[in-house]
Amino acid sequence: MDATPKIGARLMPLFESRLGLGKGSFERRAKRAAHRLPRWARRDLRALSEAQGMAGHPKLAMRLDMAELTRAEGRIARHLEAIDVKARRRYWQLGVLAGLMFNLALLAALMAAVYYLLIRS
Repeated sequence: MDATPKIGARLMPLFESRLGLGKGSFERRAKRAAHRLPRWARRDLRALSEAQGMAGHPKLAMRLDMAELTRAEGRIARHLEAIDVKARRRYWQLGVLAGLMFNLALLAALMAAVYYLLIRS
């Protein structure tokens, strides 16, 4: 059946460009992308992965609902296209900077407490 390469083919370049998942098969990329996606997208990815496994078998391939699989693939593709890679990178950098600033403030407070204790005694 020629449905095997069609299932999830639209998502492969989006996994690479939007989530940075450049290596591996569709199942492997879907598994790595799952924790970054909402629950409904994980459910759709699971359905697409199961469908890819079934598409290789002629009798099981007849049981696939290609319209539902196409809709699921479209929903995931729209969600991935809406991801702003630059904003994700910026928010990650701000998170690292905030953690660093918190640690420096904690270190300054600790040093002030030690200095106070040394002066006092």
